[in-house]
Amino acid sequence: MPQHSLRPILIGILICLIIIALKPSPEFDGSSTGQMELISPVDVSTGEKIVELGNNRLAIIDTNLNSGNHGQVLVVEFKEDEKSFEVIGKYNYLEDFENMEE
Repeated sequence: MPQHSLRPILIGILICLIIIALKPSPEFDGSSTGQMELISPVDVSTGEKIVELGNNRLAIIDTNLNSGNHGQVLVVEFKEDEKSFEVIGKYNYLEDFENMEE
């Protein structure tokens, strides 16, 4: 390519780099909106995933392949007045897959 045709391309790249470098970073105020925000599932070292469902409820999913409870989903609710968790539901999603094969 001739030298004069590369110049506009290089200038365009330079302008893009300057815009990226000077772009302000997003700012977050620390104020709470009063609503619960969704969090991504958290892997804990015991082979379980904990998912926040909202309204003081958590789902604990057993992902350990060597566990007798593999596939078990346990839903618990935190009782603020008692400062304890209460089991409100159990479900094993793997049983549905095993029954499909029959």
